[in-house]
Amino acid sequence: MLPELAYAQGTQPGGAAGGLLSTLLLFLPLMAIFYFLIFRPQQKQRKEFQQMLANLKKGDRIVTRGGIVGVIDKIDGQILRIEAGDGLKLRIQREYVDKVLK
Repeated sequence: MLPELAYAQGTQPGGAAGGLLSTLLLFLPLMAIFYFLIFRPQQKQRKEFQQMLANLKKGDRIVTRGGIVGVIDKIDGQILRIEAGDGLKLRIQREYVDKVLK
């Protein structure tokens, strides 16, 4: 009895192309939502971070990724020398700056 039902349902001609089209129409808006909610804000945030690193100057008060707070004493390319208090001077790479304090 069950095989007869399966044969009776069958498939319609051209059904595979319609299924593909409906699947694409379902996923395209989903991909657009992901782009505008996830990828685009990340790109903007990365661009702002790169701009902040490029604008570092002597005298800026910074926080490193490790949580060290200091003032930039000297900039030598990608290496920053910061004074972290009590005459302690550290050399860090520019990429390890997390944020600039106002």
